[in-house]
Amino acid sequence: MFGKIHHFGYVYKDGEAAVKEFKSLFGIEKFTRIDMGVVKVARSMIGNLQVDLIEPQDKNSIFYTFLEEGNVGLHHVGFLVKDVDEEIKEWDSKGLKQVLGGIIGPAKFVYFDTTDTLGHITELLQIDYKTP
Repeated sequence: MFGKIHHFGYVYKDGEAAVKEFKSLFGIEKFTRIDMGVVKVARSMIGNLQVDLIEPQDKNSIFYTFLEEGNVGLHHVGFLVKDVDEEIKEWDSKGLKQVLGGIIGPAKFVYFDTTDTLGHITELLQIDYKTP
């Protein structure tokens, strides 16, 4: 059901302030900036683990809603899976609610709302997805 942890997604109102804090507190120096329209992401690696600092740009996104509900910080944990379509079927069959999903380049992802049990959103990610 869960694969290897791929990344942690943290959400902040001010992405640049978050980057400065991560640099100061944790010594993470290198961040790659990605503007995806809906969000701006500052991405770094800690060993083999990807860390995304996310600043929402769209008031209709789940990231913006997360902040509006008074939350900040850890939003989701991303897990690599071998067959995302099969995982989606399995998670759907258990009544877990999908809150976001899509295909970006060769990767397909889906977010499930697991906040009641895990305290965060769970992302399932297949990075080598081929459309059936």
